[in-house]
Amino acid sequence: MNRSVRTNVAFCSFLCVLTFAVLWGVLGNDFLNYDDFQYVTGNRHITSGLSIENVVWAFTSGYAANWHPVTWLSHMVDVEMFGMNPQGHHLMNLIFHCANACLLFLLLNKITGSAWRSVVVASLFAIHPLHVESVAWVAERKDVLSTFFALLTLLMYASYVQQSSRWRYLALCGCFTLGLMGKPMLVTLPFVLLLLDYWPLRRFVPWSSETADEQSRQAGSKLPLSRLVIEKLPLFALATLSSCITLFAQKGALHPLDVTPLSFRIGNAVTAYLRYLGKTVWPSDLAVLYPLPPSIPLLHSVSSAILLLLISYGAAALSRRRPYVLVGWLWFLGTLVPVIGIVQVGLQSMADRYTYFPLIGIFIAVVWGVADLAGHRPSWRIPLALVTAGVLTAYSAVSWSYERCWENSTALFSHAIAVTSDNYYAHYMLGKALYSDNMLQDALLQYSSAQQLNPRFVDAYVNRGIVYAKQGKPEDAIKDFSAALLINPGSQYAHYNIAVALQAQGRVDEAMVHYREVLRRDPDNAGAHYNLGNALMGLKRWDEALCHFSEAVRLKPESATARQNLEMCLKQKANK
Repeated sequence: MNRSVRTNVAFCSFLCVLTFAVLWGVLGNDFLNYDDFQYVTGNRHITSGLSIENVVWAFTSGYAANWHPVTWLSHMVDVEMFGMNPQGHHLMNLIFHCANACLLFLLLNKITGSAWRSVVVASLFAIHPLHVESVAWVAERKDVLSTFFALLTLLMYASYVQQSSRWRYLALCGCFTLGLMGKPMLVTLPFVLLLLDYWPLRRFVPWSSETADEQSRQAGSKLPLSRLVIEKLPLFALATLSSCITLFAQKGALHPLDVTPLSFRIGNAVTAYLRYLGKTVWPSDLAVLYPLPPSIPLLHSVSSAILLLLISYGAAALSRRRPYVLVGWLWFLGTLVPVIGIVQVGLQSMADRYTYFPLIGIFIAVVWGVADLAGHRPSWRIPLALVTAGVLTAYSAVSWSYERCWENSTALFSHAIAVTSDNYYAHYMLGKALYSDNMLQDALLQYSSAQQLNPRFVDAYVNRGIVYAKQGKPEDAIKDFSAALLINPGSQYAHYNIAVALQAQGRVDEAMVHYREVLRRDPDNAGAHYNLGNALMGLKRWDEALCHFSEAVRLKPESATARQNLEMCLKQKANK
């Protein structure tokens, strides 16, 4: 085993130990009621494991407003290996995160030849508190999985630059495709390759002997920028195709401009960039959800934009002697573009998980900058090394502590409410968690808080109505369901629950109207088929009931009562 291999093995072993030491606590976490239901626990295509039907579904479905078949397949594999034990699902997230830290080190060491700088960057990536969310949340498998393939793509590119061949290029295209099918946020990766062409691969910039770092010089021959862009056209084509598919899959989840104006989105974007930077340096008040503010003052937006421009100008001014600063800064700015909020999807103004890949750029710029400072001022080397060790220790402690907030839904959303303001959705999700623990009165208070913070939030009314119904207050329940329908007459959730409440009161005809509305909008709603079948069976309309019970069994084959009622309808039909 030669020296370079021993170095790689030693540093990768260190990164694995560090990652597991800081984040091993995720193995004791439960599934969450936020997206884990859609992605795993309540998704029959996932819970039934790998099958031809489920694989076809993964590649043809835009479920949960995303097209990421590789992510779906990874969850299916988890179910095959671990069943529905959350520990196994969390373990796979942790393993992918650990692998990503090692791949990042191997990549940077390969293209720069600076092992110590590379391992510090990889260590920051492994333990930074902003990355806890991507590891501790099962539904964020798409982050760790897509980044795994992104880093493989970059490694394949480095190999291709050293020795160009068709097969190496096809390999990097394959890795990039898998990454896009894990999470389409990677559409900006071809631009990252161009940044690496600038530094450290130095494929198109004439470097003087004064500024060239011999350790960073690589084998790739220099080419015109146009040639380097043409070289990556297949990757740009894959990114464009992925963007089109994603926009199609998310068309129902995109915020229209009349709801979230473009001026607001731009203001939120420029302030979000600075908030990300702030939390990178000082990771306090981290939360699973940062709500969109009702407005953003113009002065705040303009000052944030000016500061971003000044930082960009500074990075450009340093580019000749410190090219890694510009590369790192543009890596951060560019890879955040797909999720910065110009195309607004979801309720968040920003999200920790979005920094999982972009922060690599900031880490590179800072670590290489500190190392160069130590190189020019030998007396500073020991103090800077101690500061680096202190920062890594502090971030590890914060991550270790914050990870415990992800233990379960109650802990997670209680923490989010504590560190954010006017977070109506966190109150709502905490209410759902408390309801699941049968803490009805506490859940009621949280739903009421959500409704007060956002009087037009339909689900708060519906879920409060469900609590009232369980408490034996049907009139209060129906009042809340009706209020929800006044706000949004198309709410399937409100139609379904008011139907259940009306059916419980014996108002079957009214209930059936609402069940039929649910099925008009969602023909695969097993609960609506089952309940409507029960209502029709009570009216002795056996043929109609038979149709709905058949659908209920098809959609939910494990339902014993649906099968029993189906058999009863078949017997009644046979006795006619």
